[in-house]
Amino acid sequence: MSHYLHSHSLAGLSARRSIPWRAFFNRAVDMVRMWARRQRRRHELLDFMAIDHRAAADIGVTGNDAREWAQRPFWRA
Repeated sequence: MSHYLHSHSLAGLSARRSIPWRAFFNRAVDMVRMWARRQRRRHELLDFMAIDHRAAADIGVTGNDAREWAQRPFWRA
């Protein structure tokens, strides 16, 4: 059994395990950034529509559709 636990095999095992955690962390950070960007854009749309009541027509949707889209939770695309 001891022939399976060489130092170079343990080092390789620990190096391989760190990559998925790093990838998971990077994906999680990217997702949080995407959510923040999505929320910011939705608030900008609401602000723009408050300034110009014709803004929804300019982008080709009804005002109600734009409001519903802007008021969705940040995790929904």
